[in-house]
Amino acid sequence: MLLIDTPSVRDPAMNLALEEVLMRRFQGGEPLLFFYVNAPAVVIGRNQVPYVEANMQHVMRWRATVLRRMSGGGAVYHDPGNLNFGLLQGRGADPFPSPGDAVRPVLNSLKALGLPAHLNARHDILVDGMKVTGTAQYRAQRKSLTHGTLLVSADLGRLQQVLASDSDVPAYRGRGSVRSPVSNLIRYRPDLTMAKVRAALIQSFAAYHGRVTPVVPDPADWSAARALAQSKYRSWEWTVGRSPEFQLRRQARLPWGRSEALMQIRQGRVTRIALTLPQGAPAALAQVAAHLEGRRYHPDVVAREVQAVGLVQGMAGLAGPVADWLCSPNRWWQ
Repeated sequence: MLLIDTPSVRDPAMNLALEEVLMRRFQGGEPLLFFYVNAPAVVIGRNQVPYVEANMQHVMRWRATVLRRMSGGGAVYHDPGNLNFGLLQGRGADPFPSPGDAVRPVLNSLKALGLPAHLNARHDILVDGMKVTGTAQYRAQRKSLTHGTLLVSADLGRLQQVLASDSDVPAYRGRGSVRSPVSNLIRYRPDLTMAKVRAALIQSFAAYHGRVTPVVPDPADWSAARALAQSKYRSWEWTVGRSPEFQLRRQARLPWGRSEALMQIRQGRVTRIALTLPQGAPAALAQVAAHLEGRRYHPDVVAREVQAVGLVQGMAGLAGPVADWLCSPNRWWQ
């Protein structure tokens, strides 16, 4: 078994990109184990809506980011107290390993540390009924990537905050997360450190797959990962535009009174918008709604369209508040 460990790389976009690059170039043969630790981030599944899964105010407050990974499953929180692992395996003549089979060494490592760990039907690892590991799997071209999180000493208060959505999403397609009570390993073994957990994992994977040989990505892998992190994992197109269809309701108290916008968003574009306005609201707001239909739901695009209508309809002084009402100016995906 080969092992890549990147403890000095804390950029979530870079680690997700490197994981994808390694999978693309993986040729089968020896399994490849990958460890990484990220700066604060909410990582959502491939088929999830970020507004459903993350609290954008707390994401910005804690200077975190929201990213979409290439596998399915639910949203997870990463921070320096969370050890992430990925396991690349080739299919060969055998069926793909289930996520449960793939993470069996993780389960065994926790038992070796004296923790009463077990695997549930969703392939999560629990200790005393509390979730400490969540997993997801991606399969392509006779290869599988099983990756997961391991809560060692994460900030659980922030985890609870950033994973409690502050958006009003009346309806959406895709998969919502299954919320579970979580805990850190240090709750049960206060002496545990990242180094001790890493060592236990390596020993367990070696017992399961054979001797572990440390390797490093070559310069071409790093170069490809940097390019992919920028073009995909930090992009609006992947993080927001890739979302399944959803509705988003935004409300604000503006100079003319409380106003509401209900937007239908598909493939990152506003397909329909309905405004609920008090008496005395500017008539030009109807023009704003008409201009936004078919446009990308991106703060720059929304601000530009509102400004364009405002300049024509005498609303220029209100363009900023109206744009912020319709679309948050925060760039939580970067």
